[in-house]
Amino acid sequence: MSAVAAAPSLADPAVLLDPYPTLNWLRDNDPVHYAAGVRAWVVSRYADVAALFRDPRLSANRIPAMAQQMLGGGDTAPIKEYLRVTNDMMLMKDGDDHHLLRVLGNRGFTPSALAAWAPRVNRVIDGLLDEVEGERFDLVADLAEPMPATVIADMFGIPEADHGKFRNWADDAARFFGGTVRDPLADGMLANTSAIELGNYFRALHAERKAEPGDDLMSLFLAAEEAGRLTVEEVVNQCQLILIAGHVTTIDQLSNGIHTVLRQPGLWQRLARQPELVRATVEETIRFDSAVTLIMRVATQDVELHGRTIHAGQLVFLGLAAANRDPSVFDRPDEFDIDRPNNKHLGFGAGPHLCLGMRLAQMELDAAFQALLKRYPKLRLDPDRPAVRKCESLIFRGFSSLPLRAD
Repeated sequence: MSAVAAAPSLADPAVLLDPYPTLNWLRDNDPVHYAAGVRAWVVSRYADVAALFRDPRLSANRIPAMAQQMLGGGDTAPIKEYLRVTNDMMLMKDGDDHHLLRVLGNRGFTPSALAAWAPRVNRVIDGLLDEVEGERFDLVADLAEPMPATVIADMFGIPEADHGKFRNWADDAARFFGGTVRDPLADGMLANTSAIELGNYFRALHAERKAEPGDDLMSLFLAAEEAGRLTVEEVVNQCQLILIAGHVTTIDQLSNGIHTVLRQPGLWQRLARQPELVRATVEETIRFDSAVTLIMRVATQDVELHGRTIHAGQLVFLGLAAANRDPSVFDRPDEFDIDRPNNKHLGFGAGPHLCLGMRLAQMELDAAFQALLKRYPKLRLDPDRPAVRKCESLIFRGFSSLPLRAD
């Protein structure tokens, strides 16, 4: 049986539920694999993934090609506003265009800025957990899903009454961006509506902050606009990016992390006694069960790798989850070990596109773990209600429900 024939489809529901057997097989047997089912290459070894993140022959401007692939080469007019907005985002830019937006975006995520916002993160988490009734709850519905969008909304100074709309917009945009296998056209149209409504909301917020600046993220971007370095639309679209990029990944990583930790006998109790181990624990959860399985790029030139030719114009999936379990880098990679030294996982990417919101995500995850440990030292998975994995995305991996018990 050939290597190509032996590999299951990445869009197979069983693979979406548990991609690791397939990804491990690809890494060991076919590290530069053409996945015909999704019409894209999959690169799965750590050294190759890390190198390609830095290779200028692979472009981050992948949304038009990705949309064409997801819609089967059909008409993209129903999602034209989504394409326009995402094309303007820092995450899709290369070279100098990316660097300019990155430098300006960094203003909101410096250590001093994050230190100032840390109390807001804790306040959001405490507020959500205060609403939990009794000792049985669902981590996703009660904490993981509302937390990141609420934090970002708070950082923008968005009124609490609008937080629900923000979460819905972020969900709709992220679903299509995550390579939905549910109904790509319908999900694309929801993302298009989200782009329109979020754009209108941020333009109105832009006008408010221009009249009366504050200490929020929009006001920081306004300073760059007034210096002539950003247009109004660029400000609005970067705001959309910050909301969307930090939403579903944090939801999924928190649920993946708590699920993983609670499956390790005695570990939750150890962390309750030694909360200083939370930081290393969070990093190991990102390595062991990443919220982002794959990241897409587009080849702008032919790339030769391990005897294969990735041709210009073809899509490439960089296999973060596979790289994070590469035995050439990680000892006992399929074991969860919070004492693992030098945990240089690729969960936040690498190179120029290293995740801008990495420190915010780490802060949110750390704070959520600490709050749960403090309130629920006996936390465990609920044996009477099974957890439910999502299986509708090629890129994102998490839970739609994670029932817990604290008694």
